[in-house]
Amino acid sequence: MAGDEETRAGALRELGEQGRRRGDRDAALECYEEAVALLRNSSDRLKFAHTIRHLGDLHREQSRWAEAEQCYMEALAEYRRHRLPGQLDLANAIRPYALLKTLTGRHDEARPLWLQAAALYAAEGIDAGVEECCRQAGCDRA
Repeated sequence: MAGDEETRAGALRELGEQGRRRGDRDAALECYEEAVALLRNSSDRLKFAHTIRHLGDLHREQSRWAEAEQCYMEALAEYRRHRLPGQLDLANAIRPYALLKTLTGRHDEARPLWLQAAALYAAEGIDAGVEECCRQAGCDRA
């Protein structure tokens, strides 16, 4: 049964991405919410973290700040608990949380997140990520 739920969650994630590409955020939100619910107790914690991060992105894009923040906090908690989360995945989770904090005027909280993401992007050789994060944090790129 768990495999069926994960398969369904994967299909819902894909439908959510299709809705997002079409600009149908309501359909995308519905698909991602259902996928998150299906994955909440999954043994694949990284898949759950990745999915709830995307749900957070959808909430942020619709200015649902509290909902987005909750999603990002859950995603980051999962990535940080995981033994090998992958630096790029972690950077990609920290970056939108920093963006949310910036958009909501919490620049003092955003800056350390931007710097963390910049360091992770640098370790992965993602120059565009480093540049964006440093620009947002107001630092010189080393």
